[in-house]
Amino acid sequence: MRRDFVQVSGENFVVNGEKIMLRGFSIGSWMNLEHFMVGLPGTDSMIRKAFADVYGKKEADEFFDSYVKEFLKEEDFQLLKKMGVNSIRLPFNYHYFIDDQNPDQPLEAGFYYLDRVLKLCEKYEIYAILDLHAVPGGQNPDWHADNKTGVSQFWDFACFRKQAVQLWKRIAARYADNRWIAGYDVLNEPFSGLTAEQFNGFYDEAIAAIREVDPDHVLLLEGDDFGRSFELFHEPQDPQIAYAVHYYPFVIDMDVLDENVDDEQRMKVFETVFYRQLRAKERFHRPIWCGETGLEFNRAQSGLYKRMIEKTIDLCETNNISWSLWTYKDAQVMGIMFPTDESDWMKLVRNVAKTWSHHGEMERSAEIMNWIEKEYYEPFDPDFWYRTEFRIRSILHAVAVEQTLKTNLKAIPWEEMKQYPKSFACENCHKYDDMIQQISELISRY
Repeated sequence: MRRDFVQVSGENFVVNGEKIMLRGFSIGSWMNLEHFMVGLPGTDSMIRKAFADVYGKKEADEFFDSYVKEFLKEEDFQLLKKMGVNSIRLPFNYHYFIDDQNPDQPLEAGFYYLDRVLKLCEKYEIYAILDLHAVPGGQNPDWHADNKTGVSQFWDFACFRKQAVQLWKRIAARYADNRWIAGYDVLNEPFSGLTAEQFNGFYDEAIAAIREVDPDHVLLLEGDDFGRSFELFHEPQDPQIAYAVHYYPFVIDMDVLDENVDDEQRMKVFETVFYRQLRAKERFHRPIWCGETGLEFNRAQSGLYKRMIEKTIDLCETNNISWSLWTYKDAQVMGIMFPTDESDWMKLVRNVAKTWSHHGEMERSAEIMNWIEKEYYEPFDPDFWYRTEFRIRSILHAVAVEQTLKTNLKAIPWEEMKQYPKSFACENCHKYDDMIQQISELISRY
């Protein structure tokens, strides 16, 4: 046990024997693009391929290298430090480390980007949580797992799980002595098509591989059902295991976003969903980290949204739950930092929005599933309907990339497009000042 590392002690995280609460942000859509957050259709790999198809592979590589560098720089760390943040979650895609066509020949690009940011973490004394957000085959059927098929093939093929295990061993070997890494978030939001044997088998193999080279870092394990269910877990075998939940009450009950709903009723929903997810703490008596929580901001209703964020952080703090807000920066959706309306990026987003939106795509996929059910197979089992709809969404992703994204890219010359990542540079972004002030005050309060 390294006392100078973040460690597990009972239900607390500690450093040098003193309790620490991890408070901060996820850096979503940085090393794993999410369509609704960048305003472009498709999964991470689909978006990248669209750029390569239109501009060429060399140019696409140059574009996304610039994007990753501009997205998170020293100026961002200065802002985060000023807010009182002491941790950031770093979601990354396996594609930075594994070439699907040559999986036995490891890639180093991911380490270049992580090393760069981890140096800033050390300089500003902000802890990092490394989050494997997308794995080969997709650990869940959704876009944020970079899943192009709508099927969680990670659980169908042992070879994919083996690749993820070996990737964690490489990562742990490189960062075993880095005390500014608070922990490894081993797998983001597993869901669909997995058995308890596969689920625990993967985690056990990953833990064993990490411990061969790194005996000290905390291992954060997320439950099934997108980090909401912990029934599949067997008892923890490692003293440095903690558990990660993802808390989105509006996914359970969309009415909480309606400003006409009584606030007392709204906050009861927040509490009900929150305490349901605390069962992992009651069962395992280990620290719980809320690795994701946040809202799609409606700035016309800033008062309501500030109350919901305050309630969320208050629930975490009063229940000894460390937290990471989703997200720090994006294209004017959930982030406290965002490109300006006049930026090149937001001009592209507005053009794309004429024929595509995340919510519109979800509505269309539901309409198609309902039509299939009504015309051919009524009735569907609700669980079958839900899981199969992800496949429809994946088809709509492909259509939108071909018909909307590529069409818009072809209208923009490369010499212009290569400047677009600068829209995300801290100095070129607007800040959601009210929310920044509120979060800073809440951190100071606790």
